[in-house]
Amino acid sequence: MTVQAESRPYLIVDSYLDEQGAAQNLVPLLGERPSVVVRAALETAPRSAADFAGILLTGSAASILDPLPWIEPILALLRDAAATDVPVFGICFGHQAIARALHGPDAVRAAPLSEIGWTEIELLGDDPLLAGIERRFVCFVSHFDEVTPGVGDFALLARSERCPVQGFRVPGKPIWAVQFHPEMPPEESERLLRRNLARHAYRGEEPTAILAEAFDGRDLGRRLVARFLDLAESEGMPRRHGPGEPV
Repeated sequence: MTVQAESRPYLIVDSYLDEQGAAQNLVPLLGERPSVVVRAALETAPRSAADFAGILLTGSAASILDPLPWIEPILALLRDAAATDVPVFGICFGHQAIARALHGPDAVRAAPLSEIGWTEIELLGDDPLLAGIERRFVCFVSHFDEVTPGVGDFALLARSERCPVQGFRVPGKPIWAVQFHPEMPPEESERLLRRNLARHAYRGEEPTAILAEAFDGRDLGRRLVARFLDLAESEGMPRRHGPGEPV
């Protein structure tokens, strides 16, 4: 399938395992731009990244470390996006998928210190995606895997006390990723927190204690996705239909 550049939709790779999915958290942030949603665990991710104006990847209850058959098509798509300069923005599972796709299994590990709840994120560097974002902010996090520090040539964009790689960019590519959840509504954050605390010991705290720190952080998600879209659609952004073939 070949799609004209001016009509290409954004692809949302929704890796949630429940019936509802995560696309409803991201589609409104695209405004009137066309979009295609792929439920990655239920249908195969597309092969060609060049059919899309950009790709956004959600979190997931699955682990990127598990040998699940639906994960490899996502990794192949991300490798194609990197080869063809298609803009990508990954969140949580999507963040880890980018790392694994481009630098192999060792690029993601089980987190020595997992994170659940609202934590302070520190931004690093001056990447244009972060323009106008506070250098320190609190955001919801929930993960038990993480990108391995020092693996790959990623430009580190953010960190937290318990997670050394909270965000990165692929140098020279329009590909960004964050471990934290700037897109998630408070009610979903609470459900996720309660579910994960029931499965994993964490901080020795009850859900009510962690929920006392809760707030709606979706303004950050709106700003980050808006910046991603601006960068994806900027005239200076490289575009290719295939390796070595500028558009």
